[in-house]
Amino acid sequence: MARHSILGAAMILAWSLLSLAHAQLDYESDVDSSKSMLIRRNDKKTSTRKSQFSSTEQDEDMRSLDPFRKSKVVIRKLQSSSCSGNNMMCGCNDIRQTDYRGRFSVTQSGFQCKEWSMASNYPNQGLDDGPYCRNPNGIASRAWCFVENANVLWDYCDVPVCSAETSSSAGTSDITPGCINTARYDAIYTDIEAIKNSIGNDVDRSHFLGGIVRMVAHDFMDYDASNKRKPLGQDGCLIFDSPMNVGLNSIWCDSCPLKQLYETKYSDLSRADFWVAAGNAVIYLTSVNNELDLRNTYYWGRNTVDSCPGSDARLPTTAGCQSVEGVFLDRMGLTWKDAVALLGAHTLGRGSSQFSGHHGTWVPNDKEAQVFDKKYFEELFRRAWSPRGLGTPDQDWTTGNPNSSSPKMMLNTDMCLLFDIDTNKKCCSRTSMFKPNGRNRCESYENVECSMYSQDHPRIEATNAVKNFLGGSAPNSNNAPFYRAFTIAWFKATTNGLNDIKPLAETC
Repeated sequence: MARHSILGAAMILAWSLLSLAHAQLDYESDVDSSKSMLIRRNDKKTSTRKSQFSSTEQDEDMRSLDPFRKSKVVIRKLQSSSCSGNNMMCGCNDIRQTDYRGRFSVTQSGFQCKEWSMASNYPNQGLDDGPYCRNPNGIASRAWCFVENANVLWDYCDVPVCSAETSSSAGTSDITPGCINTARYDAIYTDIEAIKNSIGNDVDRSHFLGGIVRMVAHDFMDYDASNKRKPLGQDGCLIFDSPMNVGLNSIWCDSCPLKQLYETKYSDLSRADFWVAAGNAVIYLTSVNNELDLRNTYYWGRNTVDSCPGSDARLPTTAGCQSVEGVFLDRMGLTWKDAVALLGAHTLGRGSSQFSGHHGTWVPNDKEAQVFDKKYFEELFRRAWSPRGLGTPDQDWTTGNPNSSSPKMMLNTDMCLLFDIDTNKKCCSRTSMFKPNGRNRCESYENVECSMYSQDHPRIEATNAVKNFLGGSAPNSNNAPFYRAFTIAWFKATTNGLNDIKPLAETC
């Protein structure tokens, strides 16, 4: 038993060292704002989700043993919880987190949870939900799971913790109105997850998730560093009835769950602070293995602006890369790498002919459109795209069956990151790709390949970023280059022009 415990501890230490090494990123080419971010992050040294428990659990630290061995099983009669307002997206400590039904699937040491094989033997314990952290019958001191590791059988999970304070008032009783401390920040994550899980179909769920991130982006994309009188930026103000923001009124409206959550629980916060926290929550919840947690880049203290005339005119159109350059590079002061990383958020959500006139998903289907990963770049680079609706205001690009009820799409602002389509859109991105029946995968212009940028073209930086975010040769699951670049770009964009904002802390 001692030998197993030592081996388990060694694995945990090795994982921690690997995580620290992974955090030493190469930021040499990034601007001063991202360097400031790193200084603040290193000073704070905050963990992704700080453990709520001490080392006194050693009597139950049996990660190399089977907690379901008969000699260890103790069926406890658990008392009712004192937690109030628990929606099962957090776990109550006084009942050993047996009530937790959230989607945490990575343990405190970074191991991936396995599917539960004994769900039928432990009914009503949430084991049949999937490979998530649970504590059936309160057998351990808190939520845990079996893990995908040859040397460690199981491990504890740092799931969100409910309490009389955090579940009912999100920790607001002892903080200044408008402040977001770590408890409230985590509560927003939990509440966003609960709304996400309450949506019954993939189309609506992907629209909700992508819509929140798009709303945050439309709020920061109107920033103009050169306009000292009216710079705008992340201020919680959008013109919702503008054609540039069409569809967002189904995310933020009186009957929309997100706005109802804000008004009933977080109305003391600025709208801008809440939107960014909600966007961070979506990105965390949808990133692979919850790897992309932006909490260390989160700052609060933004002001809400109720009227922002002309802000919609500053947003990018779908015409092409001149619009991308004008918004991201010229006005926001970002780099091409930043711009490409932010456009990678198209991996979430979908376009709708009902709203924007552009119909489809940027990734293969609506289920994959609920995952924040590098799939957008893979689709852009490796599929054969041809123009759709050429000569119309809603012209875009598609691949596969153009008459599909759920087609795949790219906008001109996506295609132009790789291809020089400013002068000629009558082309196919991959003329060498064929269907099983021998026909070209491009439905039109299959004999004219779209030109790529030369090495001395100013937009070659965008092309290089796309290739970098692929994570290596295909296929692979390496999201790290994209996640690193997105973290920096998102921080710059959500804090652009703001001076009096404060970092996330335990208290405020």
